Amino acid sequence: MLALQPSPKVLAKLDLDGKRRYLALLEAKAKKQTERLQREKVEADAGGWAAEKQRCAADIIHWFDNWVYTYDPRLVGKPGGAYVQFKLWPKQRDVVLWLRDRVAAPEEGLIEKSRDTGATYLTAGFALHQWLFSPGFKATFGSRKVDYVDKKDNPDSIFAKLRIMMRRLPKEMMPEGFVWAQHDNYMRIVNPETGAVISGEGGEDMGRGGRSSIYVLDEAAFVPNAETVEKALSGNTDCVIWVSSVNGMGNLFARKRHSVLKPHQIMRLHWRDDPRKTEEWAANKQATFSDPTTWASEYDIDYSASVEGICIPAIWVESAKRLKALEPRLVASAVAGVGLDVGAGKAKSVAIVRRGPVVDPPKSRRDPDTTETAHWGLAIASEAGASTLNFDAPGVGAGVSSTLMQNPKEGIRVVPVNTGLPPTQRKWPDGRTSEEMFGNLKAEVWWLSRTALQRTHEHVQFLEGKGGKEHPVTDLLALPSGDKESDQLCLELSLVKWGRNERGKIVIEKKDELKRRGINSPDYADSLMLTNIDPPPQSVMTWEELRI
Repeated sequence: MLALQPSPKVLAKLDLDGKRRYLALLEAKAKKQTERLQREKVEADAGGWAAEKQRCAADIIHWFDNWVYTYDPRLVGKPGGAYVQFKLWPKQRDVVLWLRDRVAAPEEGLIEKSRDTGATYLTAGFALHQWLFSPGFKATFGSRKVDYVDKKDNPDSIFAKLRIMMRRLPKEMMPEGFVWAQHDNYMRIVNPETGAVISGEGGEDMGRGGRSSIYVLDEAAFVPNAETVEKALSGNTDCVIWVSSVNGMGNLFARKRHSVLKPHQIMRLHWRDDPRKTEEWAANKQATFSDPTTWASEYDIDYSASVEGICIPAIWVESAKRLKALEPRLVASAVAGVGLDVGAGKAKSVAIVRRGPVVDPPKSRRDPDTTETAHWGLAIASEAGASTLNFDAPGVGAGVSSTLMQNPKEGIRVVPVNTGLPPTQRKWPDGRTSEEMFGNLKAEVWWLSRTALQRTHEHVQFLEGKGGKEHPVTDLLALPSGDKESDQLCLELSLVKWGRNERGKIVIEKKDELKRRGINSPDYADSLMLTNIDPPPQSVMTWEELRI
């Protein structure tokens, strides 16, 4: 929307109430001018409104960027006013197109979000577009309380957001015969031209009545008795979209995120995706919370924020994702190593190349054929110029070992590893050995990554002027980000807990314990851990042992 700049001379003559009325008048004038210019442009184009509606029907991004407005009361009295034209950020465009794909499939989807990233407006805007242009479409919105779905004069309710967008559409865009008093009712908006409907529900009976093209469950991590709601929704639609900020691991939303849905069914909307938000903004916002876990869960999408005993806190991982952009002295080592976690059945095999302090984006495959997995791992190591390929040898890994034994690759040392064996004799800064500190090799390699990421966080804090501590760059770990494989790695690093065994030695949470918490095997994280091994004899399995 156009912004009319207030006159300093006029403002100087007005009291506080007069200034508010003056700014509100400027906002109204700017809105009218914007709408007039939009109308003139459409009417001047070939085909006029009929052509524009056809374009909007075919191109939802064009419709969002040109005709949709949001409301932010924090902007009252500021240039442009509280009603803001919805110019989508790149990640918001991804979310809109992702929603379209979920409906087309049709299948479930999940949006994990930071607060104030527009997720509700995006889902509501998507539903409104379909309501306008898809005959017979039905979108349903649900939340744990009906007031969150629709409450008169509450601009935070979902239906209020829908009405804000609808009332700012040009009349030529609205359906033929639409009458507000007749077709806009409590938790139900009907398109008389196409028969499309947007409806709402709340409480534990959500989903029991009717059918929907898409069902959006808002703040799903906070819905009580979510399993009951899920059963009801199973008969309502195949396309349930679970939308929420995070609320720890003990809920259905978290289990779906980590154990049920596939990567393409998951969308992440983080505050860093908002081009208006900076690290300075984040620091100031974080300082307003007395409890640091509030920021971690509601803004940094940290499922482990309130979970005790997490081995690698998510805040350290976030710092490691920023390290490469902040530290000009960071250089990838010329010598690379590969960690290969071998999957079985439906589990993925994951390979990660690490070049000293720099970790490359992971690669994965689902094919359970161990022979093909072995050749795939060797090809990755060869392409990376790696000197070692460490892989987990027990269980299904034995099949990979057989292939690797018969297909040696010049210059690549292939190392079968059993992390259940005793730790090494590595010396730690306090003088103790790994054998004294850890219950097994698995705990040692996880602690090596924990230590590197803790140093990385301290170093990033130092670079950003937030205290911290400077460390040699060779002691740090730069993690990849920005693609789904890398994001999965970073997520898994912050899910695993540590504890102590009966002898007081550090141990890492077992996979069956993770499963009881609703978390699948952390294959990506385990692959990275394998790159920590520069194996002495007791950490590897001999070929003779593998043949048994």
